Amino acid sequence: MSWLIIGGSSFGRNCYGYGSGYVAPAYFYTAPSEVYISTTVVNPDASINSYSSVGVVPPQQQQLTPDEFAALPLERQRDLLLQALNAMEEDFARSPNGEDWSRLLQLATIAKLVTDGDDRPDATLRVRLRSVVQLFDEVASNADYKEVSDLISFRVLHMGLHEFAAEEIDRSRRQLSHAASNLSKILETWSSGQRWRDYLQTEWMLGTDEEMQIDLEARLVRFEKLLDKFDRVKSDGQFQIVTQPREFGLAHDALRHFVEHLQQLVAEVRNAEQQNPEGELVIPAAPR
Repeated sequence: MSWLIIGGSSFGRNCYGYGSGYVAPAYFYTAPSEVYISTTVVNPDASINSYSSVGVVPPQQQQLTPDEFAALPLERQRDLLLQALNAMEEDFARSPNGEDWSRLLQLATIAKLVTDGDDRPDATLRVRLRSVVQLFDEVASNADYKEVSDLISFRVLHMGLHEFAAEEIDRSRRQLSHAASNLSKILETWSSGQRWRDYLQTEWMLGTDEEMQIDLEARLVRFEKLLDKFDRVKSDGQFQIVTQPREFGLAHDALRHFVEHLQQLVAEVRNAEQQNPEGELVIPAAPR
């Protein structure tokens, strides 16, 4: 046995980090950036006798975007994850070192975690899932393991596990960024588009470094003010030409949902601070 150090990798862009902990105060609700996982040493040789190499027609695997997967009912998400897991086990069964890969990627653990309970994963289960997902991240980012990461079963399971283990606030932040991008593209076609982009702060909604440099409550205040601005524009008939495009409504809804999740997170932080106040600093008496 050896210790495999996993850390730093991520699936796609995630510069916001709400589900990975926030800037101040320094509490973390999810897994730390480095997770130490006991695993067997795996030979870097990643040769896999996959379906493509033996001419066998693979079972149909549904490939979805992260947002499409997140929108599915919970039971359907579990079904797709188990289908991908079974397909990966079949891929590894054709490989001389497939058992090593099954242990490295903790396929048995994944099966247990994905089928644990009838509700959405709780915080503890999401942390355990994300520690496994980091193994997939590491394999996907290593060119030596391309024969593994190129397997359809690996790609489907990798994406699905990321979404299954994701915090709701991270998902809603990504959806806000996507909606803001689409709104910005519409506004670019207008002669007054740049002024509207500045007024509606589309760059801020897309995501900036400044967002992670200010504390959580300051972020909430800024997003709440922006939501008030969208509400005013929506309710004012003279701005109907702005609010008519579908992209405005989608951005407005995404902003509202993100603010709701951010309010919940701030409330959790306040509650945690009340339950675990910082101890008073006791200064010893001067020496005599």
